Amino acid sequence: METFFTDVMTFFNELLAFKNSGLYTFVSDLLVQLYFKLYGLVLNIKIFFMLIAWDIAKQMIVNMNISQYLSLAWGSIDSKVLNMATFFRIPESINILLSARITRYVMATLGI
Repeated sequence: METFFTDVMTFFNELLAFKNSGLYTFVSDLLVQLYFKLYGLVLNIKIFFMLIAWDIAKQMIVNMNISQYLSLAWGSIDSKVLNMATFFRIPESINILLSARITRYVMATLGI
């Protein structure tokens, strides 16, 4: 029984010596640097795929002729309502929301 306690004490003493020797700090700093490099790599990959998703979304908007349909819909609105909608920039906001929705769909499809 006494050898067990001696072994446990030896283990903890060696663990404390490892921490105090500077090797623990070196390994800890190395792992932190490795984590930051890996995180930067993952972030760059996500940005790359987001740019691809945006290009796909733009191409989808062009292929579906959404701007043409919106122009036709705005052309059929009364001039007073059209002036008020243009003043509040509703066509631009619809365009932004539509682009964002399509981009979100593409990003979800790509798994980003």
